[in-house]
Parts: sequence; C-alpha cells; structure tokens
Amino acid sequence: MRGFKESILRIYKQYHSGKENAITRAEFKLKHLWPLEWYPYSDRQFRQLYSQLPIVTCSKGGYYPIRREEILEYRDYLRKKAIPLFSRFKRVCDAHSGLIGDIKQMELFKGDVL
Repeated sequence: MRGFKESILRIYKQYHSGKENAITRAEFKLKHLWPLEWYPYSDRQFRQLYSQLPIVTCSKGGYYPIRREEILEYRDYLRKKAIPLFSRFKRVCDAHSGLIGDIKQMELFKGDVL
C-alpha cells in the first residue's frame, strides 16, 4: 500500500494543490483511480489510506495545502468539529462519574493539539 499511497499523494500535489483545487474523495476516485485497471483497493481501504495523507479537507473536499492560511483554516475546521465531540464526552463522563473517577486525570491527548 506504501507505493500506492505515494502515488495518491503525487496526484494531490500535481492536480489538487491549494484550496481552489479541492476535490471530494468520490470525485478523486472517479477522476484518477477508477479508469486504472490496477486499482486494487476497496473503498474502505482507500479511506484508510486517505486519512494517512498530509492533505487537508474543507467543505469542498481534500487538497494539498500550499499556503500557511490553508493549514490554519484546517486547524480551525477541525477545532469546530472537535469541540462538540469533547462537550459530548464531558456530558457522558459527568453522568457516569462513578465509572471513571476524576475526569481531570483522563488524558485524551498528550500535549496541546488544539
């Protein structure tokens, strides 16, 4: 899968660099992969590979970032998605405090990722 991952990244760098060239995963597969007879991966395997690439996503799809602003936008995009998830997690922990003890002792991430 390693060589295939490098090929996918090469395609992103060449054709989908910058937010203006974002493409959905489905469009990417139709445009770049399905015509290839050698495409050996299921959709699930492709999603797994896709998640390992150094590309960013936005409402228009994924792209290879080429500007600092794109990475900062991606950080903010992820933050907006993550904060509601952490709020939900806290509600569950508060409701089941007897099961987990002190939530402050639980580490979700090492270091400051947000």
